[in-house]
Amino acid sequence: MENALVQVYTGDGKGKTTAAVGLAVRALGNQFKVRFLQFFKSEISGEVKPLEKLGADVSIHNHQDKPSWTMNEIEEQQLIADSKEGWQIFVDLIQSKTYDLIVLDEANHVLNRGYIDKEEVLEILEQAKNTEVVFTGRNAPDWLMERADLVTEMKMHKHPFQQKIGSRTGIEK
Repeated sequence: MENALVQVYTGDGKGKTTAAVGLAVRALGNQFKVRFLQFFKSEISGEVKPLEKLGADVSIHNHQDKPSWTMNEIEEQQLIADSKEGWQIFVDLIQSKTYDLIVLDEANHVLNRGYIDKEEVLEILEQAKNTEVVFTGRNAPDWLMERADLVTEMKMHKHPFQQKIGSRTGIEK
């Protein structure tokens, strides 16, 4: 892909994954080869099957069945292993130059927690000249935002969680 960029969707507001899914759909509609890697989500979300039906390759790199903030040490070690596995797949994909767009959904959490080495991330992004790369998730590290070509911060003004309304199937998950 010509003029491939690094994009970051971050912030405490809703819509980071949704924006990345929209970009993936647009890319698929233009016959681009798309890979969508999900990190750090506690369940398979509603975007997976439609993306696959549209032709995206999707993989999930979290074998936990509960949110990260309730994990014990053993579960966190599994999450670290899952994250490293997903990251290695990303590295291999960049080096193979197979995809036009790769979305690393919720990877900002992985980077913010230091599960993947900063220098390794910056090095592989230098090799991604022909692949558009999108990172989503809250708390993107400053160094990633500095490296990115586009950063969008979703800012929360109001959220249903504040009214004790949980994630709704088909809307938030």
